[in-house]
Amino acid sequence: MTRLEALSNPTRLRIVRHLELHGDASLHELAAAAGVHLNTIRQHTAELEGSGAIERVSAASAGRGRPPVHYRLVPGWTLPSSDFLGLAEILAAALTHGGSSAEEVRAVGFEWGRDASDAERDLPLALERLGFAATVEGQTLRLSGCPCPLVLPDHPELICELAIAVADGVLAGAGSPLRAGHREHDPARRACCAHLVNGAPA
Repeated sequence: MTRLEALSNPTRLRIVRHLELHGDASLHELAAAAGVHLNTIRQHTAELEGSGAIERVSAASAGRGRPPVHYRLVPGWTLPSSDFLGLAEILAAALTHGGSSAEEVRAVGFEWGRDASDAERDLPLALERLGFAATVEGQTLRLSGCPCPLVLPDHPELICELAIAVADGVLAGAGSPLRAGHREHDPARRACCAHLVNGAPA
């Protein structure tokens, strides 16, 4: 599994993010952080371990018996930089090579966006940090400079949807009830817009 494939699944992305923030964690801690069953987290940690992204470490023992096993990122293994072109490349690779569904890829985009900002008013700034020229006009989010026709020319609308998923993640992370509703994509102009409404599905 390549680094692109390692990050193309929302559960694996949550594992990597948790380890990046906390240094190391047990299987139970990772399952709680990812919001999945212990058996599910075992499968994903095995895949990440096999790809060279994480490794096992022995934690301090609280008593007799073997010390509990924790996981940590392999030294030198880091998440990609936060520019959106790199993110788009990761997710496009997941679509074209990893067999991920559009829903799974959107979930990854949502995860990337969720921690990008701590306030709704920072939405344009957060998206600009991801490589877009972003403005909010009333209840309309407008994005330009989209990498959609460059990264995935056969399905540019999917990359546009990734941008919207990132925006939804930013809003959710800020505690905002707003989500992207009706979208309009214009790959030829490398632009898209979304109308922000209360409680719209992500």
